[in-house]
Amino acid sequence: MHIMAYSKPLIAVDLALALNTKTDIQTFIISLPKDAHRREQLGKQLQGLAMPYSVIQAVHGKSLSSEELDASYDRDKAIALFNRELSKGEIGCALSHLSIYRKMVEEDIPCALILEDDAKIFEEDLPATLAKLAQLYAACEPVAVLLNHVMRYDGSTKVQLDERHCVYEAYRGVNAHAYFITKAAAEILVRNLYPVYVVADKWEYFQEQYFPVKALVPYPIGLAPECLSSSIDAMGKRVKKIGNGRNYRYYLRKYLNQLRFLITARPFIRLEYQRVRELDSQPFQ
Repeated sequence: MHIMAYSKPLIAVDLALALNTKTDIQTFIISLPKDAHRREQLGKQLQGLAMPYSVIQAVHGKSLSSEELDASYDRDKAIALFNRELSKGEIGCALSHLSIYRKMVEEDIPCALILEDDAKIFEEDLPATLAKLAQLYAACEPVAVLLNHVMRYDGSTKVQLDERHCVYEAYRGVNAHAYFITKAAAEILVRNLYPVYVVADKWEYFQEQYFPVKALVPYPIGLAPECLSSSIDAMGKRVKKIGNGRNYRYYLRKYLNQLRFLITARPFIRLEYQRVRELDSQPFQ
């Protein structure tokens, strides 16, 4: 990889404190070399908001050799845990995000905004919002906050971030084109996700296994129309489950987890729904 340039009590983050405190938030854009137009469009938005950024060259999964795949991908674990293989695109996408987590750990980056190059920023006060998130979640606290559209979230976990935004526990959030993550969370993912065996946006799994995943409502970052064409998202096209009926451990674990969830967690969750912004080219949720 190369560089090219559970709930908390209701609280409010002090805006003046957030704006006047150095937060060391770094912004990274994941992009394939061929997608210069995407980078330029997103880069212009970030520059307009006075947000410096670095471009991380995405791993093109389809170009990985068999030796590289053997070293970086755990097919057996993917099948055991999720009953399916990952596509080469999904492997490349997961490795791309993992490269940023490694960088955060190696360079002691407290927190970061991670974007895929088809992201589209909707709010001009995004820097202030990120500063407040950095005040709310210290580098030593493992957490990720999804800044893209999350259809469902737990309304009982509300944390008031400012007059307009609230943070909630995400409920089965997907997509990885825009999120805030702390160094502690990055460390956990570096330790546990290589060789890769899970898609980059399996937030539900990360919630169950590693750390809280939050949703910022309303969400400040969506998808540009380019997301509907071939690039990072297309690289991560889902592969159908194997469905051969012989993966008994997978099905047993799945049904036991569902039963445990229905008994111990679901009665205490107040699901609320978030609309998609009109300008968001969100292809699915």
